[in-house]
Amino acid sequence: MPVEQPARPTSAAWRPVRATDTGLNGRTARLLTSEPTDDAGWPADLPAGATEVVIVEDAVSPTATLKVRTDGDAAPTTARIRFDQLAVRDEAVEG
Repeated sequence: MPVEQPARPTSAAWRPVRATDTGLNGRTARLLTSEPTDDAGWPADLPAGATEVVIVEDAVSPTATLKVRTDGDAAPTTARIRFDQLAVRDEAVEG
């Protein structure tokens, strides 16, 4: 009798970005704080109310930040944000 495997989720939950993550360029990230900062603690220059950004670097920099940009109708804004203030979704595994 075959063993039934649990169904794989179609979309993954948000998880915090890890310092060792790579392949981040172009991925959507959710802000984990309403006041994101750079590595020195200075506020990121993002529009008020921004909750998601697009990562524009492949990996976390030596200063523990990622360069991100806003996405939407307005002109994109770029900023550097500490990696631990961002979350991404893991790629869904097709079975």
